[in-house]
Amino acid sequence: MRERGPFIVDVRRNALDDGPGIRSVVFFKGCPLRCVWCQNPEALSPAPEIQRLPERCTSCGACAAACPEGIARPAAWRPGSGRCRLCGRCAAACSGAARRIAGRRHDVQELVELLCRDAVFYRRSGGGVTLSGGEPALFPVWTGRLAAALRERGVPVLLETCGHFGWHAFARHLLPQLSTIYFDLKLADEQAHRLHTGRGHRVIHRNLGRLVAAGFPDLLVRVPVVPGITDAEENLDALAALVRGLGLGRVALLAYNPLWIAKRRALGLALPYARAQWMSAAEIERCAAIFRGAGLEVTG
Repeated sequence: MRERGPFIVDVRRNALDDGPGIRSVVFFKGCPLRCVWCQNPEALSPAPEIQRLPERCTSCGACAAACPEGIARPAAWRPGSGRCRLCGRCAAACSGAARRIAGRRHDVQELVELLCRDAVFYRRSGGGVTLSGGEPALFPVWTGRLAAALRERGVPVLLETCGHFGWHAFARHLLPQLSTIYFDLKLADEQAHRLHTGRGHRVIHRNLGRLVAAGFPDLLVRVPVVPGITDAEENLDALAALVRGLGLGRVALLAYNPLWIAKRRALGLALPYARAQWMSAAEIERCAAIFRGAGLEVTG
């Protein structure tokens, strides 16, 4: 019987940006936060979604002809009247890849076999598998099984997390299988955190403290630097104090980039934040200097 796990948005092989060495990145679908700058908006909802890319549409009408509900329309942000069943026929019929279903289930063994195709590259480069999202820790039992199966095959597993998860199930099922954790901190002020991410930060900060107290050996705090939201000197000073207070010595800065905007539009979602410019080197250096001034090593 096929094991039903969470929906996976994508599996990106030969990645170089989500941990050391050559990696495969598994993007889980579903996140407890709603950061207004989210880089992977297609991973926010735990359910499958259809993505539309109008710039690729040739208006051939193949999607409309294939749709059993009669609601697909060429290049349409909004379908016609009726309910989409996410059957995927419109995407399969589209020769221009203007439509795709974001989210499909895998069983653990199927995914392990796919990920281990690149095991030789992991070994030679010091890489491995990164669990990202979305939030993989929302599904600690299933994700723990996946991580354990990879570990048995000698593949290091790195978790990228927003930190908002239930600690006890995480500590029992997932934490023992991990080699590395990248833990994101965004805003030090509770109200600002709630405003810009949809939730407060108390669970996140408590979980970070628990990881430190547990003596997890390879823990890196990352700070997404978002102009006008997280990059204020007061916020970065407070985050630096939090990290130092926990006895940690380094942080990584994630410089804002605007590539998420096109992905959000492909889902037909409104833009709660819409800076279209990349961060300049001077902007990033200003932020890095604040952490270095607090005695922290800065990577990024």
